[in-house]
Amino acid sequence: MRYSALLVMLLASCGGPSTGPRPDGPPPEYPGALAAPATLTSPPALGDAFALEQRVRTEYPDGEQEFRAVLERSGARMVLVGFGPHGGRGFVLSQTGAEVEFESHLPVELPFPPEFMFHDIQRVWFRGLPGPLPDGEHRDEIDGEEIVERWEGGRLMERTFRRLSGEPAGTLRAIYEGGLGGEAPPEVVTWENAWFGYRLILTTLSHQRIEPAEE
Repeated sequence: MRYSALLVMLLASCGGPSTGPRPDGPPPEYPGALAAPATLTSPPALGDAFALEQRVRTEYPDGEQEFRAVLERSGARMVLVGFGPHGGRGFVLSQTGAEVEFESHLPVELPFPPEFMFHDIQRVWFRGLPGPLPDGEHRDEIDGEEIVERWEGGRLMERTFRRLSGEPAGTLRAIYEGGLGGEAPPEVVTWENAWFGYRLILTTLSHQRIEPAEE
């Protein structure tokens, strides 16, 4: 069964009615290590602590959904809040160290392990090759995955992940409109997940770097 079918219940609760099939079983495992927030290296545009508000559109074979989300990272903690169509909180997903907690205000049970969302977030924003890198294509093998990045003018334009084992088959791809780097995050980031058959279009609504508190 495809992961896109499992997204329908969550996204319908956050973003309105859907037309896709209903889930009928547990999802496959999501390969890859989930790093603790404090160990992640932020892109310069984000900073070590930040709040990023985005409009999230999810496209899958049977339709699409849209909702608003805020991602905040500060020190050892990262929080993702998904908002419903009327502005109320649909869910709060937080990670402190290696521990992941999920608070749901959805009328249905989340049909997949909530930490799956952090896997996508970490690959889009944090997990990659040390940069900036010269123009061109660069690749390396990290934690059982081949990571390929394409750089232009000191900015990251595209990043892909492929499991060396071939399980699951397919490529994960992040495309950064205008490139990732500089003083602000890209206006639009597209995340294509061929493992589970869906695409996320992340549109930046606002971004704030959070300065460390004075002691």
